[in-house]
Amino acid sequence: MKISYLDFTKSIIDRFESEGGKSQLTMINGGTMNLWLSDSKNGIINSRYSSLNCEFKILYAIYEKAISLGGEMYLGANAAHNGQRIGSDGFPVDTIDAFISIEFYGKNVGDKTLRRSTYFAAILDWTGLVTNHRGGYITVNEIYK
Repeated sequence: MKISYLDFTKSIIDRFESEGGKSQLTMINGGTMNLWLSDSKNGIINSRYSSLNCEFKILYAIYEKAISLGGEMYLGANAAHNGQRIGSDGFPVDTIDAFISIEFYGKNVGDKTLRRSTYFAAILDWTGLVTNHRGGYITVNEIYK
């Protein structure tokens, strides 16, 4: 059953409170990433890209977009990292990096963008809504479709 935005944010804030304000996850590559609420309490900051506030509204939008795509969404991390342009053959607009760049970071089809999907996907996996897979994609966990 799809989780509401309010329940999504409440569950994250409750988890941080239960874990003393900080949390940690193991990334696909085996590295550790520390997490904490942003000062404005509207997102999650991580130790790997500490200037990036993974805002709840963006995390939730990725979750909803993945549902709309049948429960699976590619990251687009390699394409963004390698300077491909949004909407090109190797960087479809339905990847996480292209989607959030257009919807939240002021980019357009044809622009280059930063690689942020790695962090958003890892955090979404940490929330339990999705599973982050090797090969650069996430799947929405059945219970949350």
